Amino acid sequence: MRRLRLLIPAFLIISVTAVAQRRVAADMEVKTVYDGKVTTVGSKVYCTSAGRLVQVFESPAKYYTITNPDGEFKMYMPGTNEVYSERREDFSDRDNLLYLFLSGRSDDMGLGLYGYKLSGTTREDGGLLKRTYVPSSPGKGVAKVELVLENYLPIYLAYYNAGGAVVSRTYFSSYEKFSNLMLPLRVTSVQYTSKKDSTIVRTIYSGVKLDGQDPMFEFKVPSDAKPVKNAPSRKK
Repeated sequence: MRRLRLLIPAFLIISVTAVAQRRVAADMEVKTVYDGKVTTVGSKVYCTSAGRLVQVFESPAKYYTITNPDGEFKMYMPGTNEVYSERREDFSDRDNLLYLFLSGRSDDMGLGLYGYKLSGTTREDGGLLKRTYVPSSPGKGVAKVELVLENYLPIYLAYYNAGGAVVSRTYFSSYEKFSNLMLPLRVTSVQYTSKKDSTIVRTIYSGVKLDGQDPMFEFKVPSDAKPVKNAPSRKK
């Protein structure tokens, strides 16, 4: 009987380890429309379910960024061998889409991680499920958040201020299945900066590879990189 009790923890450890090692790589294009101007930024992303995110940018100059859920951020410029490091809560990648889906947080899109609690669930037309969240403590500047799911996959997310106005909307679409992981390959966000102005951000993922062994997942800044106090210019 004692031997059986020893086998069960070993099995659980193996299972947890296998889950913790999940990773996804993809090409990402982010197009932003604001004040009549359009900017497009492309990168390759390498994300693990533990929350480590590496991004590789090629234009206008090659550089790397590394972030994690604790808000640790590094930006490395190989052309000048400079590295900028900082740690701030808003640098955390806990709300990164790939991380949320890999870590199994797509059911609330990470709202629980940021101090929101579920206040209600309703069924909408067409079998949609709407969940309403409110801040656990006041002072967030957001009165409530609505998350709509279809077949338990998020398709819409909206933030409301205290006056009941929507301050941002996000739409998740073009879902595809990779092994047993469903991912939305198109994300469109609208940020209402004022009553007349808004910023539209469209993110497209392509070339998705699940649980690969690309060495970029383990990328580290060279030990001889020169630390700098300000973020290096991306035009170098």
